[in-house]
Amino acid sequence: MGDLQSPLILLRILGLVVAAALVILALRRFRRRALRLPDTIIMLLLAGAMAAISIAPALVDPVLRELGFPPGDARRVIGVLVISNILAYVLLLRAFAKTDRLEQTLGDHADRVAARWFEREYGRDLAPGKGSGKVSVVIPALNEEDSLGDVLSVMPQEISGLKVEPIVVSDGSSDATEDIARRHGALVVGRDLRRGQGAAVKLGYRMALLRGADVVATVDADGQYDPLELPQLVRPILDGEADVVHGSRVLGAYERPMFGRAYGVKVFAGITSRITGTPITDPASGFRAFTPQALEALEFRENQFHASEVTIAAAKRGFRVKEVPCTFRERFAGTTKKPPLFKYGYGYTRTLLRTWLG
Repeated sequence: MGDLQSPLILLRILGLVVAAALVILALRRFRRRALRLPDTIIMLLLAGAMAAISIAPALVDPVLRELGFPPGDARRVIGVLVISNILAYVLLLRAFAKTDRLEQTLGDHADRVAARWFEREYGRDLAPGKGSGKVSVVIPALNEEDSLGDVLSVMPQEISGLKVEPIVVSDGSSDATEDIARRHGALVVGRDLRRGQGAAVKLGYRMALLRGADVVATVDADGQYDPLELPQLVRPILDGEADVVHGSRVLGAYERPMFGRAYGVKVFAGITSRITGTPITDPASGFRAFTPQALEALEFRENQFHASEVTIAAAKRGFRVKEVPCTFRERFAGTTKKPPLFKYGYGYTRTLLRTWLG
């Protein structure tokens, strides 16, 4: 019996020491305003519960008995460990939620700063909402100094009499991406905080609307979509046949399909077509065009896997969605920023379901 009691006594002493340390830490951080009142109360309650159990372990017996742990020192220890693990998991989820809110707050701040500097440098459209005679082409870019120049150099100057205005959104680039964009006459949104391609495209849409674009299109900075195909992408919008247009690699061509990508596109196309009731052959395409009215009505929340979000959101809002053929090529230079195939598939599926159910 003494062999059993000795470790338990040491464990109870350790519990008291940890409880005292939690109290001191909580009060000090609260005085320095590094800890909010609700968090301070939670820490003090946990410390109090730990101290009470250390002093009088039998206090938890009624609770443990209800949970199926009969009295006994060893069973009590196991029961307390189970409860503490559950509590730790709940607190961990709470910490994750707070981290997500903080990340969103910092991201929104970075977007506001970038948008303010963009407006100061380039200004608003003089008659927003009445059409400025331009097609804004949003190009998200992360360290694409080796390929962006080639993309911008073949960008059409005008489409059906509308001026083409490239808007490069630098998503925390640390190379010469922004300098190359300016050198080729593009407007640049410089955001220092890296948030993901979806967040970059969303910010670019805002700036395109601020510039009063008649049509807003997107193309990648790596050259995998051909800017020379922009006229056929925006044609259905200019003809009044669609609100949202997707460039389809299935209807067009892959220069060299990546292993698993073509099959994955077909699987997601079938799922997307079924749940939206709209025939879609390529829901993951990054080659898209929108009317300003569609962009103003759609709400985008995904920072990374935004392709499925666009497709589902447009269908849910009842916009006219059309596909046109497009060509998908090898990158001009550099390496892909997309996650591995299976991770991308998981993220895409999660976004698709959340957008449809949300």
